[in-house]
Amino acid sequence: FLPHPTVWARSETEKPAPPPEPMLGAHCRLLRCSAPFHRQRPRHFTAEERDSSRPSPPPAASAHQEANLPTEAAPPPNVLEEEDRGQLFSEIAGKVCETIRRRPRWEETLLCDLSPSYPLDLVLHPACVREVLRRQSSNPLLSLRFFLWASAASSYSPDSATSTVLFDVLVAARAWGAALHTLRSTKCRPEIQSLESFLERLCSHRAFEEALEGVILLKKEMNFTPSLCIWNAVLSGSPRAGRPDLTWRFYEQMTMSGVTGDVSTVGYLIQALCSEKRLSEAYSLLRGVARDGVVPDVITFTKLLSAFTKEKNYGKISELLHMMIAIGRPPDIFTYQVIIHGLCENGMGVEGLRIFEELKQRGYAPDVVTYTTMIDGLCKMGRTEDAFRLWREMIEKGLEPNDYTYNVFIDHCWKMGDAERAWKMHREMLARGHCENTVTCNTMIAGLSLQGMVEEASAIFRDMPKKGIDWDVISYNTLIQGFCKSGKFVEAMGIYNKLLTAGLHPTCSTYDPLIQALCKEGNMQEATNLFDDMRGRSVQPLVRTYDYIVTGFCDIGNMSEGMGWLLKMLQANLKPREETVNGLVARLSSLGQIDDALLVLNAMVMFGYSLGRPICSLLIDQLCRNNLHLAKECLTRILASHSIQRITV
Repeated sequence: FLPHPTVWARSETEKPAPPPEPMLGAHCRLLRCSAPFHRQRPRHFTAEERDSSRPSPPPAASAHQEANLPTEAAPPPNVLEEEDRGQLFSEIAGKVCETIRRRPRWEETLLCDLSPSYPLDLVLHPACVREVLRRQSSNPLLSLRFFLWASAASSYSPDSATSTVLFDVLVAARAWGAALHTLRSTKCRPEIQSLESFLERLCSHRAFEEALEGVILLKKEMNFTPSLCIWNAVLSGSPRAGRPDLTWRFYEQMTMSGVTGDVSTVGYLIQALCSEKRLSEAYSLLRGVARDGVVPDVITFTKLLSAFTKEKNYGKISELLHMMIAIGRPPDIFTYQVIIHGLCENGMGVEGLRIFEELKQRGYAPDVVTYTTMIDGLCKMGRTEDAFRLWREMIEKGLEPNDYTYNVFIDHCWKMGDAERAWKMHREMLARGHCENTVTCNTMIAGLSLQGMVEEASAIFRDMPKKGIDWDVISYNTLIQGFCKSGKFVEAMGIYNKLLTAGLHPTCSTYDPLIQALCKEGNMQEATNLFDDMRGRSVQPLVRTYDYIVTGFCDIGNMSEGMGWLLKMLQANLKPREETVNGLVARLSSLGQIDDALLVLNAMVMFGYSLGRPICSLLIDQLCRNNLHLAKECLTRILASHSIQRITV
């Protein structure tokens, strides 16, 4: 595999050639003599050419000139050698990259392609391999193929620097699986900094399953344990990614590795417990670490407070607030925002307003978010004037309402049927310099549709792209609901088709109004087709969607299909609406299908529903016509049911 040596013509009086140098040294000497580095076949010179090519000896300098001329210092030999080696490896890497890019099965021929010019030990030199990997960084899988090809040679063992280059190339390309495979199946052993960076990137891209696999693999193959910073990153990120279960698997690996957590670790574990609704365990953990002198930050307390608020556990909320003050972590304004929001969402807006007013008396300065939270709660309670009082108070204090504040008021005005005030708030929002966004337009579309002004809603929908505002699924769903409510099913289906064309994924709120409209029209074939399409797109139907189909089949007299869909609901542990089963019993009774009516009646009793008086009378009338004894028995069972005792026959 040696390259052809360059033959230098020499005279007969010249000394014989020195013995051959080691391979790499010979090439470095050759490069120093023949730069620029053109490799050509050797050529023997004639005597005339040799004589003409010899330079004339320079004229001897005078003593004065020799004294005044500066002496140029020659570069150290080792510097020249390093430069020459770098040039050589760069040249080889270029040839290698050119070959492996051009030939699909280059592994079988690469050595033969390079052997006339470059020996194997130069091609497999770590510096040369690293240069090839760097040049192939845009094609990480090709880099991996070259690394595996080089590693197959018995004379090559990758060093840490080369392993790091390959590993970094794979990680930069987000080829997580290839990076893990390289660690598992090759001699690749990157530097510690690259391993830490790899785990950090996995966390930032929410690839937590790969991160867990990497942690276990690195411990097994390299006895590598990540720093506490990495452990905290995965513990905090997995609940936010909807995988709190991974938090505990990471924590198990962390404790097995002998890593001791800090106060941040405690906070992340509490957040994971809250995500899994294991609030009693979270509360016990918080109390335990606080007793031991480890005091989590206010954010951890606020997370637990928010969870207790959703559970309406106001006793624990009070205990937590007292604990925060006792251990020197007084609640901040954001903590109170969470509490006020939870109270308003749970129908306790009066209590939320009391806390809000008490905050101001204690010297807290509520910000725009706090005011907006309270205004939203008052609007949901129907206390419009109190909401506007806080609105004026906020402006008087120099707080500028944000887009969300305006959207809250606009939505409330539409729901109250006050279209004039809704438009006024919309104009005021634009006049104050707030730009419309998707949420604002969706709010206006929903409000106009609610008031039956679907054409105006459609105009806002059409104008959104002209204003640079993107449609989202809610935009389409809201307009579909508006058209269906106005009886314009064709237009609603047109919006549905546009949604699919835009590449958006429909939701249950997309299908529900369409199926309802089809069932009202009696077009049950199209309704069931749309239902099947919804299931085919992995969209979970709402319970009321089943109700629409059951009622639709009953309305057209197809009782067997209606009973079949009711059976599907029961098999899926879905509870039909009371009016659905009442209507089904009434229809079956009127058609004389008493046995089926009694089956549905049994389901009603099981669900705790009450049979309406007219329907009960109709059922008993049908029973009396056919079998008086059976009628008395059924009446006794009906009256014995606690859910129907109030019926008077």
